[in-house]
Amino acid sequence: MFGVGGREEAHNWPHHLGKLTNRKVVNEGKNGVGSFYMINKVYELVDRYKDKDCVVMVMWSGLHRYDMIWNDQWIHSGMSETGREGFRLNHQRYMYDDQNAYYHTILNMLNVQNFLKQKNIKYLFLTHKDILSEFYGKYKKINYLEKCIDWDNFYFHAGFKGCSEWCIENGLELDDTNHPYPEGYKKYAEHLHDKLKTKVF
Repeated sequence: MFGVGGREEAHNWPHHLGKLTNRKVVNEGKNGVGSFYMINKVYELVDRYKDKDCVVMVMWSGLHRYDMIWNDQWIHSGMSETGREGFRLNHQRYMYDDQNAYYHTILNMLNVQNFLKQKNIKYLFLTHKDILSEFYGKYKKINYLEKCIDWDNFYFHAGFKGCSEWCIENGLELDDTNHPYPEGYKKYAEHLHDKLKTKVF
């Protein structure tokens, strides 16, 4: 089982879910990255393991995070230290736009969806929090892409809500970075297992 999105620490939801499903977990989650980095990690993992008996799970977050490759290294606008002077500030000053961020997020979702379907790899998309309801159906130039997404392969909690909202609504607090504490991730993994074990695992 591959996890992309969320942090890579052993107390995160992919590791708990791996124990519940008796699967090996390869979690490439990283703080502060955007969806372009995430889909490239999916491509790398699928190529590296070439394992048809896998499940790819992507937890999407941070619509406004921009990634690029520079000197063969990834840099991310969502990190305070990017390794390239002015990158983050210039992104925030000149490129920060809701419609563009939403467009690229939907496009990246569609790209990785089609890649996984073409390879007959089971997958599930989740969200860290509700990143879609504010924009879904809002932009004419993106409507046709929204229709191409297989929303049946997403798991949402009540509308477009994600992991964070599920934790809050189930009495599990978030830390000062707005991520669940280890207990919240554990309970969320148990919830996913109960809801999805016949569909995905």
